[in-house]
Amino acid sequence: MEKVLQIFSICIQTSQIELDIDSLTSFCYDIQQKDRGVELSNIGGWQSGNIRNNRHPEFIKLLFEIQTAADRYHNELQFKKELKQELDNIWININGKGHSNEYHIHPYSALSGVFYLTDSKFPIIFKHPYDDICTYYWPEEYIESWNNLNSAEWSILPKKNMLLIFPAWLSHKVAMNKEDFNRISISFNTRFHKKE
Repeated sequence: MEKVLQIFSICIQTSQIELDIDSLTSFCYDIQQKDRGVELSNIGGWQSGNIRNNRHPEFIKLLFEIQTAADRYHNELQFKKELKQELDNIWININGKGHSNEYHIHPYSALSGVFYLTDSKFPIIFKHPYDDICTYYWPEEYIESWNNLNSAEWSILPKKNMLLIFPAWLSHKVAMNKEDFNRISISFNTRFHKKE
């Protein structure tokens, strides 16, 4: 009997949650007015510092949803039950037209994620851990149709109220925003923490 083993899988968890996007959008712009921002993987645009301790009511709801989703991910991957995912840092991204984020990872974190406040035609792109797969082994002219087993990249289009969680070591970037409105998201990292 023939068996196909799909080994070394990468889990990207998607959830659709219902929060007050207008309230969160105002919250993001209020923070932007008070925070000069930081430059990390962003090319243009604005990225806040860590806002983990903010007490805005709708943001508190988002934190609850993130924790719930991170707990599901933790259990799905069968990490130790005496450990949990603890939010380490969380920040706002506002990318206007022409802005993007270059490929990067999130060192020393367990999980990373992003919550979208806006739809976009320009995706988040994940890179295969062996990124030369298509350059040297499986070039495009040999591929009938791209799928999760033969692709060097995988794209997901942002949708309002979409929450993504993925391994912090998975290289990813945000394609350039070519639309005439801001693309707004809230990103975060978790770490392993011993349950009390």
